[in-house]
Amino acid sequence: MAKRIIWSGNTTLPAPTSLSVNDEIIWSSDTGRTLSGRMVGDPVAQKKTVSLKWEYLTETEEKIIKNTLVPGYFPVSFRDDGIDITIEVYRGTLSKEQLGWLSGIFYYKSVSVDIVQR
Repeated sequence: MAKRIIWSGNTTLPAPTSLSVNDEIIWSSDTGRTLSGRMVGDPVAQKKTVSLKWEYLTETEEKIIKNTLVPGYFPVSFRDDGIDITIEVYRGTLSKEQLGWLSGIFYYKSVSVDIVQR
């Protein structure tokens, strides 16, 4: 049985050709440098940004991505640090490069998007 790579609820997205996870530190609002150049501030949270890229998708596969990664907040699940995790995210710009019609099927050369933990 094939393992799913990324999913939202009961919808499994097509397997991406690239998935990278950035663990970003969120700092307190008073973070910055003092007059002496010393850094001050406190980390308040750690959030994930997931960059996804797909290549050579059919129009049907692209529609699954677009209909799942909707404007607003939604859950997304994937494997990170040895476990399956679910985080609430929003998406950035969904970019699509069209390839066109091949043998009666419309293809996208690439589709990419960043999703950011809320």
